[in-house]
Amino acid sequence: MAEINTLYYYGQDGEAVPEYIEELFGLGTQEIEYSDQLKANVFHIVGFVFREKNMLAVFPKHYYELHEIEKLNQTNLEAVDDIRLLFHVIKKYSETERTTASAQTYMGADGSDRYDADYPFAPFYELYDYFRTYGLYREKENKIISGGSGKISWNTTLHKSQKIISGGNLLFVPLYVNKKNDRQVFITECMAFVIDYTIDYFHSFFSMKKTGLKIAEFDYFRNIDYICSKLREAKHEVFKDMHKKLVQILIDFFVQYKEKSTGGSVHVKIRHYDMVWQKMTAQYLNRHFAGVNPLNHAAQFDLSLKTSAVQFSAQTHRADASHHGFAISLDHMAYADHILYIFDSKYYKALDQLNYKQLAYGEILRCYYPDLEEMHNILILPGRERADIHFSFAPAYVGNRRIGTKIVEQYIEPQIIMNDYLAE
Repeated sequence: MAEINTLYYYGQDGEAVPEYIEELFGLGTQEIEYSDQLKANVFHIVGFVFREKNMLAVFPKHYYELHEIEKLNQTNLEAVDDIRLLFHVIKKYSETERTTASAQTYMGADGSDRYDADYPFAPFYELYDYFRTYGLYREKENKIISGGSGKISWNTTLHKSQKIISGGNLLFVPLYVNKKNDRQVFITECMAFVIDYTIDYFHSFFSMKKTGLKIAEFDYFRNIDYICSKLREAKHEVFKDMHKKLVQILIDFFVQYKEKSTGGSVHVKIRHYDMVWQKMTAQYLNRHFAGVNPLNHAAQFDLSLKTSAVQFSAQTHRADASHHGFAISLDHMAYADHILYIFDSKYYKALDQLNYKQLAYGEILRCYYPDLEEMHNILILPGRERADIHFSFAPAYVGNRRIGTKIVEQYIEPQIIMNDYLAE
């Protein structure tokens, strides 16, 4: 099975969609939305769309500079490292963060509006786990029949056949032959097709080894009902539980492929990447946070740290005594050694308005800790590494505040946090 020659196209969440890409991939309201600011349709997904031999990769906000995307779309070359990085981030998030039991394993079906994968990755990964452990399906079954063509089983023939002497020659009637195990060949070829086709079609995602088995030319996807019928028959005939499970995995793959088929397009995408950004930021803080720079008030990180001395968590404070009982929820908060850290992950293209919620968090919590000595309020956003002051109380408004008078915008490169998210 030859590797598919793919043309690659690129986009970025929140950026304008070129018309030729919109038409080529048949993009609709599930992938794009109209921006009043840009007066154009913009991407509002992160992930991948496959259509025939074309692949569209839409990266998170601020992953690339716009001129880099334009250059990639001029060459249609494969940015393999970036594609694999994004794919494995989506894969890990989909495996670990979704709540249903079926959704927690690999990249299967998800009924939420956040994540789509209309290719049956879950059974593929199960199948590949089997292949990596046991190799291609082999189940010993010696089926010997009398007569017919095939390799003669001399041991059976000698014991069961009549011996006849004719013309001075000793003849054995009938000859017993080993019958070819067609069922084993069918299961093995189905297994090889699923593995090798998936690795070929999604070669930008995987660096896995293919089976390399040469199989007969057959259109598996146009004959799914036939394939599933034969596999269900085979499931009743195999002996070991592990082989029954293998056949069921193959059935699951073909059934899901038929159910998920979207008229020639395959999608692997997340609509609300802000949840991924929040999760990755939480891990990054709890691994590498090393304190706050007293000069620019930005967070400092030490990538050699595996576990930060300060541990952040999502917290809720019920600060309202009225009948409403309003509460505030913070993404990343920590209190350690009389220092309050109020951090919030913001997956924004631009931050050009006052973040009132972040300002309110500081004002509400500054009196909650009676022994508070320092307070640091930081927004963490994707972008080229830098730190800016988002808000600072003017002198006439500072009053008796000694601490927590500033909010910092801190930008961290998406690639850094994404690679760290995948690191063990």
